[in-house]
Amino acid sequence: MTKNEAMEVLSFHSCRNVNVDDPRWEFGFVGRLRPSGGELNEDNFIQIMESLRILKSELSASMIDKNLVYDITSIIRLTRMWCTPPNGGVNSSITRRDQEQLLQWVGIIEKTLFYLLDGADEEIAFQDYDCYLQDSSDQLLKAELLRMI
Repeated sequence: MTKNEAMEVLSFHSCRNVNVDDPRWEFGFVGRLRPSGGELNEDNFIQIMESLRILKSELSASMIDKNLVYDITSIIRLTRMWCTPPNGGVNSSITRRDQEQLLQWVGIIEKTLFYLLDGADEEIAFQDYDCYLQDSSDQLLKAELLRMI
């Protein structure tokens, strides 16, 4: 995936791409949260994270494309808005289990963005995501504790 393709992926997952007829808009990360969106799709989360990995130098630069940051923060903000109280009722089709999964995903996206904006190296910035891929909640806790030291 090229940097331009990664930016396009993020624009569809945030529902900020103007091409609303493209299925990636409806079936993207935020599009799936809409009341008619349907089931969660882990592949959407992985596409977002791999796009961030490709764009890590852009997100660590001294001058950052505002639209890139806006796409990422839209994913985080809209997910939280639609699945947590007091706005959790906006999409009543999201189960408690789905809420927990979504909050885990956006937490990982948010931490990765935070560390990339701070100029952290890839190992630190993507530590939670790499732990997630290894499916280890103990590893996620260790990663958080190590960053606090």
